[in-house]
Amino acid sequence: MDTKELFRAYQELLAAAEGITDDSLLAESDRAQVDWTLAHIALSDRALAGAGRAVLASREARLDNAQAMSKSEIGRIICSTTHGERAEMVRRNAMELVDLLDLSPDEAAGATVRACLVNREGAVVFDDDLKWGDLIRMRAEEHIPGHTAALRSWARAQIRG
Repeated sequence: MDTKELFRAYQELLAAAEGITDDSLLAESDRAQVDWTLAHIALSDRALAGAGRAVLASREARLDNAQAMSKSEIGRIICSTTHGERAEMVRRNAMELVDLLDLSPDEAAGATVRACLVNREGAVVFDDDLKWGDLIRMRAEEHIPGHTAALRSWARAQIRG
């Protein structure tokens, strides 16, 4: 599968994350959002990689983002890591996903993935089948760029501090 757009999206996200450090001057609410965002992305990529392994093995693929939206799981990561470690976790998990996609033949994009997606409160907001390629396209064109824009905004806010 073609990973150029997804790889580029992650490069931009990581550059934005690296514009913020553990000792950056951020409002407490902004710091909390930065921390949440990086933990959320790392956990989301872990779930996507699991679905990618199933697609690659021609098994039934499921994507459940509950852990990536879990207050307790995200809190555990935030409490046990620094900003730099969270950014590295995002890098590592993103590259695992991109590597899996690089191994996947183009026809894998047509594989069906059952997606159960919840919001921050744990309420189901989507429970249906999606094509694997559509999921990855949304990740590359919408999800990751949206988080990148937010990180850039918080990085700008620290400079004004």
